[in-house]
Amino acid sequence: MIHLESLSKSYPDGELFSNVNIFIKNGMRAGLVGPNGSGKTTLLRIMLQKEPPDSGKVQIDKSITIGYLAQDIVVGTGLSILEEVLRAYPEVREIEGKMLELSNTIADNPEKIELVNQLGEIQSRFEALGGWTLEEKAKKILSGLGFSEEKFSDSMDVFSGGWRMRVALASILLQEPDILFLDEPTNHLDLEATIWLESFLSEWTGAMVMISHDRAFLDRSVNHILEIDLKKITLYHGNYSKYKEDKALRIEQNRNAYQNQQKQIKDTERFIERFRYKNTKATQVQSRIKMLERMDKIAEPTEDNQSINLLLPQPSRPPLNVASCRNVTKHYGDIEVFNNMGLVIERGNKVGLVGHNGAGKSTLLKMLADVEPVTSGAVRFGSNVNHAYYAQNQLETLNPEDTVFESIQKVSHGWSETETRTYLGSFMFTGNEIEKYVKVLSGGEKARVAMARMLVNPSHLLLLDEPTNHLDILTRNVVEKALKKFTGSIVCISHDRHFLNNVTNLTCEVGDGGIRTFEGNYDYYIWKKGSELSEKSENKKKGTTKKKKSDYQERKKIQNRLLWIEKRFRSIESELDSQRAIMQYPANGDNYELLQQTMKVMNQLESEYLELMEEQEGLLVE
Repeated sequence: MIHLESLSKSYPDGELFSNVNIFIKNGMRAGLVGPNGSGKTTLLRIMLQKEPPDSGKVQIDKSITIGYLAQDIVVGTGLSILEEVLRAYPEVREIEGKMLELSNTIADNPEKIELVNQLGEIQSRFEALGGWTLEEKAKKILSGLGFSEEKFSDSMDVFSGGWRMRVALASILLQEPDILFLDEPTNHLDLEATIWLESFLSEWTGAMVMISHDRAFLDRSVNHILEIDLKKITLYHGNYSKYKEDKALRIEQNRNAYQNQQKQIKDTERFIERFRYKNTKATQVQSRIKMLERMDKIAEPTEDNQSINLLLPQPSRPPLNVASCRNVTKHYGDIEVFNNMGLVIERGNKVGLVGHNGAGKSTLLKMLADVEPVTSGAVRFGSNVNHAYYAQNQLETLNPEDTVFESIQKVSHGWSETETRTYLGSFMFTGNEIEKYVKVLSGGEKARVAMARMLVNPSHLLLLDEPTNHLDILTRNVVEKALKKFTGSIVCISHDRHFLNNVTNLTCEVGDGGIRTFEGNYDYYIWKKGSELSEKSENKKKGTTKKKKSDYQERKKIQNRLLWIEKRFRSIESELDSQRAIMQYPANGDNYELLQQTMKVMNQLESEYLELMEEQEGLLVE
């Protein structure tokens, strides 16, 4: 289908890749991976013949059809989203109009056989193009990508750039081209839509080349990996996990081959040096010299970049109750997002928010970040707790005229140049890269700067809305490890399941106006939901249903206990504040016995708080 032959590409600041020979065949679903700036999007554009190579050629079969989703934001049109998707088949829409026109004419002139015959021919063509089912297919794809049916008739103009990208993706998928080119298709999708897309692509029978940094998504949707690394492009068979295994094996083999060759070179050089001036060995010496000259030298293996570590500034020890939502209600006009919702974020909790599109995940994060007001109820923070918020549009907050170094320097008060350089190095900005202006950075590089800025100052609570968007896999690994070791609390939204599984220890399902907490990461949440569905199905078969407590006196007793617990919460928080004041009072700094007693009291209060929370949760479930 597409053949890349002896391809090379360079830019003024260096070579991207050279001597690329790749053949994309029908049925190959290739994930294109590599660090930010390695040339993935450039290679994609060369394959599409939207950008010329410096040397070599691209051969594309003339008969194939191509679908391409770029990273560029799609411009709005006056059409509805359904009409926009159906524009992918202009001939079908045109024939549909002719069919209607002919049908009206025949109704007025039923005796004209030639018109009836003409309508029959047009209907046959309409059927051949799949016209009868096209609209249903379009609606199915739009639904899968997160659009509710009532939105199908809404104008493209009312949707944000991210939602327009979904419409563009729906249009491409509807066309069913011979080969798909997708540049980070999940960046504008939530988790639910990402899972739907990976299922759709896993059954794709044509060819595909896709850039993605989502490891779980790649594992389930591709059968080949194209890796750009060290200016070379290598094709691996299998999904992302298989590629990691094969690459590790290849690196080990390369390291052994390099070491063996180096030993051979040293032994040969010693022989040459030892017998260089002996006439009886002249022939052997010359033979070995020529052998060294002809030897195809194996490049020295590069260091494993996985060893890079990001050392985050850690916060001071916060109170047990870092933040909480008490009886929070949130409305947007007539739309109710939350109704008397409650949530407590404890010290050290790392919470992943999940739920269907529109359930209120981003709204909850914004309320916790204090950038979105509640309609009623309250969002409270523990004493002296500070928080940091990473929004989906965080890249837009960067000053394009700043250098990378200046962006960090402006928020890292008191850091030396060495400290700033070291910190940026952990985000893969080294050497002259820190002098680059933000305006010339790629999307992934900007995301690294934005993430680095947010994490400079110690925060007790990090609020992260799709923090891994635009980050390459290596950077995601570094950020994941750092957040896993982070001693503060985290509440995050992500469609990257690998990230959720490695970082979070609690999962909160947002929906139906409230929140349900699961005591584990994303995989645990999926397992638990599956178990509950199986149990529910089994109970239904047996015709048994669990009775709910309905006795008035029992319900009254539970309600009174819940009111007492709420009152005791406030009392404990007040007592903890008093104890903290004793701990922080300068004159008590040397009074070891008093400080020890104070810490003991605080631990007892916090333990009581935890026990009451567990009791409260059990009573609310009942």
